[in-house]
Amino acid sequence: MSDLNHVEPGHEGEAGPGTDEVDAQRLTVRERHSDALNLIKNHAITASGVGIVPIPGLDLIALSAVQLNLLRNLSELYGFTLTDELGKKLLTAVLGSYLPLTIATPVASVLKCVPGIGTAAGVVAQSTLAGATTYAIGKLFLEHFETGGTVLDVNPAQMAKNLKKAVEEGKTALKRKGSGAPDAQT
Repeated sequence: MSDLNHVEPGHEGEAGPGTDEVDAQRLTVRERHSDALNLIKNHAITASGVGIVPIPGLDLIALSAVQLNLLRNLSELYGFTLTDELGKKLLTAVLGSYLPLTIATPVASVLKCVPGIGTAAGVVAQSTLAGATTYAIGKLFLEHFETGGTVLDVNPAQMAKNLKKAVEEGKTALKRKGSGAPDAQT
């Protein structure tokens, strides 16, 4: 098997020297970390907003797009190129292995079909879950990249083990801020 940390440039979806890596090297470690935390916070806020979309299913599509965009932006910040295909696979592998999340997200979306209390409950549940999950994904990938990981050596099973704790951290951060802006500090 080839060295996953060194890939020839020009291979789509793979890490390698190029514009992203050069841009990432221009930032100090502290600046890059701060930028990553801001990306996580902003995407979590956006995801919370997506959770209030009243149309079941559309909220899930929009949430996937927000989370994929977060992964792409974090990857670029750390000097890697992430294709949509690889990003979707990583999100599916990490999020799909956490059964309560796999069940709760579509249920919260479907609750929006029930007029009145169902809509309200679905919006609140989906908004909180969407923000917390996005926060968790961001924090897990931030930790991975900051410990020398690349987009090619992600261990979804290991991330999935840490997902529950990260989602709870995201829920707490969302509640603490009240405005939906998680405190993205490590």
